[in-house]
Amino acid sequence: MPASLHYNPFANWLRTHAVPLDHLDPEAPLDDLEPLRAIIGDARVVAIGESSHFVNEFASMRERILRFLAERCGFTVLAFEYGFSEGFPLDAWAQGEGPDDDLSAHLAGTIPVGVDEPLRWIRRHNRTTSTPVRFTGIDIPAAGGSLLPALAPVADYLRRIDPETLPVVQEAIRIAESFAGGSAAVAAPAWGRLATAEQDALSATLTRLLIRFRSVEPLYVSRGDQPSYDTAVRRLEGACHADYTFRAMADLFAGKGLTADTSARDVYMAESVLWHLGRFEPGTRVVLAAHNAHIQKTPVAFNGHLTGLPMGQHLHRTLGDDYFALGRVSLVGSSVDRMCLSD
Repeated sequence: MPASLHYNPFANWLRTHAVPLDHLDPEAPLDDLEPLRAIIGDARVVAIGESSHFVNEFASMRERILRFLAERCGFTVLAFEYGFSEGFPLDAWAQGEGPDDDLSAHLAGTIPVGVDEPLRWIRRHNRTTSTPVRFTGIDIPAAGGSLLPALAPVADYLRRIDPETLPVVQEAIRIAESFAGGSAAVAAPAWGRLATAEQDALSATLTRLLIRFRSVEPLYVSRGDQPSYDTAVRRLEGACHADYTFRAMADLFAGKGLTADTSARDVYMAESVLWHLGRFEPGTRVVLAAHNAHIQKTPVAFNGHLTGLPMGQHLHRTLGDDYFALGRVSLVGSSVDRMCLSD
């Protein structure tokens, strides 16, 4: 067989351009990552992906890249595939609030996605730097495992700002408590076992709440302040997108899903990144950690069927070259293919 038939342009390019890394140790020197500086250029949002969650080597390399981008390239925010609502107390801890061992309590009962070590590094880093690194969550509550992390703070907000509307969110919480789980793999089937009337009541109640919030913004802001209002609305939007995702996934598995209907979670994550960007100082650069399937710039399809428009596609559409996606894959060992938090 002629040698030309074995020619692989990509493999040949890789042999020419590949730069081997010297370490996986997060505390190791960072010089071997210097080629990354030219690759990312001036991008404001650099996404670090992984082909599977819960892989130690991916977590270690993610922490090294975070260190490099923060210490040598001026990045000051870590945005993580973690609940938007749940991210606020983690950021407070990373900024030095409370004792060191409080982090375990904050993360109790959550999926071990590898957020703990980056947070510990940020807390240590912030003790000695003049430019602290912030932490933000961008995902729907509990990555689809429960609506409660978003709805409970909304209820607290209404107790102060609009007690008259509190019973409405309490009704949503009542239904949400009946199917809450530690992950979407638990919550989604439990949601599917609810009576149709309960499913519809939850969707209607969340929609009613969101429309009321938007309709009376001047009233709510006059009773509180703009940042608190904006955060409460974003939390409520997260609950709405999670509720929509339950329906979309149920229809997908039943073989009757609408085209790309599972995009609700990804567009929420993309909008969360932009929400945070709009509230940080101009020029802030963000490290974004999420699954490859979320950070990619092209649609997600299985067996030729378009199933979702990923976060990366939305961010690239808005930010252009200010968004850079760095996918990571493994060539040895074994792991679950394309494992996401929603699986």
